[in-house]
Amino acid sequence: MSIELDHVSFSYPRRTVLDDVSFTAGKGELIALLGPNGAGKSTLFRCMLGFLRCGGSISIDGRGIRSFTRAEAARELAYIPQAVSPVFNYTVLDTVLMGVTGRLSLAEMPGEEHRRTAMDILDSLGIAGLADRGCGQISGGERQLTLLARALIQNAGILIMDEPTANLDYGNQHRVMERISALSARGYTVIFSTHDPNQALMHASRVLVLSDGRIMTDGSPASSLTEETLSSLYGIPVSRRRVDTENGGTLICFPGK
Repeated sequence: MSIELDHVSFSYPRRTVLDDVSFTAGKGELIALLGPNGAGKSTLFRCMLGFLRCGGSISIDGRGIRSFTRAEAARELAYIPQAVSPVFNYTVLDTVLMGVTGRLSLAEMPGEEHRRTAMDILDSLGIAGLADRGCGQISGGERQLTLLARALIQNAGILIMDEPTANLDYGNQHRVMERISALSARGYTVIFSTHDPNQALMHASRVLVLSDGRIMTDGSPASSLTEETLSSLYGIPVSRRRVDTENGGTLICFPGK
């Protein structure tokens, strides 16, 4: 499944946020979207999800997003927001089951088959043991995995993630990104935003750099996240080095020369 953006633009009164953005995300791609605050990342996601009406066109497997009903869009696109403290202490299992509501009638409730599917997904993410725990009583990383499970039960082929590791500790950041990488390997199309270029260097198959509402670079992590690009993007000197790992080595970046 693929999603294509063709000359997408969006403006608020007196301010252009997106300007002529074009790219196609294909099946199995794990795309990192980077850009400084105010670059237009969240607005781009809202356009892709159909929440904002933009110029240009956005299509899924050739069909324009504007022709989708909300229920149809939910079967193709799943959105994973940043993990936040929940207002209501729903259980992990009930939170995941909220992802099937788009496929149910108004008076219909999730059935036993939905519960089995939800438990299978929780098990695949390593948090089945938390099914009966309240979302207010688990860690931030576990809560993020719960939101990921809720998206997966939608059975959508495209996952859009807004800073999926924001506010998580180092260990939980790694665990969440490992799960996201595994989903891409299973054929999901994944687009995630991040403020950490090292996440993109270590996990992404492709990087989009957004600056002033336009695509600044689009390519592999190694070719897109050069020292020059990173320094220009964030307004500080940035160095890049290769370090040895068990898997043969990876690129990392850090401030300074």
